[in-house]
Amino acid sequence: MSAPTSTPLLRRPWDRLADCMWLPRFVDKARLHLRGELPADFHKAFGFRLATDGVFMTHFGLTLEALLEAVKNAGADDAPIATWFLAQPGVTAESIAAWNELAPRLGLPGTPMERAFRWALTHYYTGDDLDPRVTTVFTGLAWDEGYLDEMPAALLP
Repeated sequence: MSAPTSTPLLRRPWDRLADCMWLPRFVDKARLHLRGELPADFHKAFGFRLATDGVFMTHFGLTLEALLEAVKNAGADDAPIATWFLAQPGVTAESIAAWNELAPRLGLPGTPMERAFRWALTHYYTGDDLDPRVTTVFTGLAWDEGYLDEMPAALLP
């Protein structure tokens, strides 16, 4: 396992808000962005259509601007964000379930982000200490941030 990085405290990719994985982490990044505290390493991928944020927004038919507005209006409280999210036209119990099944597999062959994840494996997640369990976006983040051993076994590919 790698040593934890200087990543700001973000919820884990599999944590849920409104029963939806990734949403809490995206909200954490949005809060940091709104305060001008999002680390430079996150700027390129934040809300980018080919990164996890973008795949998430596309899946649910959201825009970054709308998410940022919801986060800004909610302040530090997650409850209004959950209410806003669940009220969006592309958010249904079925679309959340489909996302929660897809999200931990992002980067695997045949899934969104396959190409981007392969690039990350050769340019970012490198070195002899790379854990062989790093096969998806979620496992890559967990390894990089130092909590891969905490990842629920059901989410490991």
